[in-house]
Amino acid sequence: MVRKRKFLILVTLGLGLLISSLGFSIDQIGQTTKPAQAASTKPIRVVSSLNFYGETAKAVAGTHGQVTSVINSAAVEPHEYKPTTKQAKQVAKANVVIQNGLGYDGWMKKLAKSTNNTKALVNVADVIGKADGANEHIWYQPKTMSKLADTLANSYAKLDPTHKADYQANAAKYKAKLAKLNQVIDDTKQKVDPANNKVDVSEPVFNYALANLGYQVNNPHFAKAVEDSTDPSPKDIQQIQNDMKKHKIAFFVNNSQETNSTVKNLLKTAKQSNIPVLKVTETKPDGKTYLQWMTDQYKALQKIQARQIK
Repeated sequence: MVRKRKFLILVTLGLGLLISSLGFSIDQIGQTTKPAQAASTKPIRVVSSLNFYGETAKAVAGTHGQVTSVINSAAVEPHEYKPTTKQAKQVAKANVVIQNGLGYDGWMKKLAKSTNNTKALVNVADVIGKADGANEHIWYQPKTMSKLADTLANSYAKLDPTHKADYQANAAKYKAKLAKLNQVIDDTKQKVDPANNKVDVSEPVFNYALANLGYQVNNPHFAKAVEDSTDPSPKDIQQIQNDMKKHKIAFFVNNSQETNSTVKNLLKTAKQSNIPVLKVTETKPDGKTYLQWMTDQYKALQKIQARQIK
């Protein structure tokens, strides 16, 4: 009897352990309750090199993602940035890593490689079909952000299929906001005078926007030299001065974040020649959204256009 009792106890315990491993309790035997479901998916972790791309990433992720932007200040120079050890660890743990590409933030790709996380890399230049050698300031291309939003929605959905509909809806909401900017751009485009559509620029920062509007950059060689930190030739400088003095250009576009003695002298010439100056920036001003940043610059251009019409 003692042996039988021990046997029954062992069988009962073994059965209890088996049932427990299947996700049931002993009280649930005979019921149709299913095993407990797995815990909810962890938030998608995103690291973006630039904060305006991080803004898009956050808008699409909504409550299902955690987004960190490496460069969060307008005062930081993206080309020469050196990531910290903490940021390297963040990239290593990220599901999605966003970089501009085209050599603008090459350090981000190096981070992804050094942490064996290149599969997570989203290259914005690839998203919009720009190959090496193209102008790197692709956030001024009007379609960039909407295409990035769609790309991120698809990437998030692959990582977290449960919330696919949320990501798609969030991307649609974000693009609806961008539609307001597109309307401002269209309004600006309609005010371009085909007979006075040439401009000079201090750097090729705003060039995608200018081309989309219908303006033609008249000094590409000078602008490229300044961007590459090389000295423009005296001939290039003289050409711009001549453009200003003889009013061959509609306005001068100046990257207000980068200046040198040559550009300062050109700004003086522009003022003396009554040539309007459109101030643009390479990085997003602190405290502003991408939409506000872009809208402000196009509105400033509209003011220049309005003065020229008069």
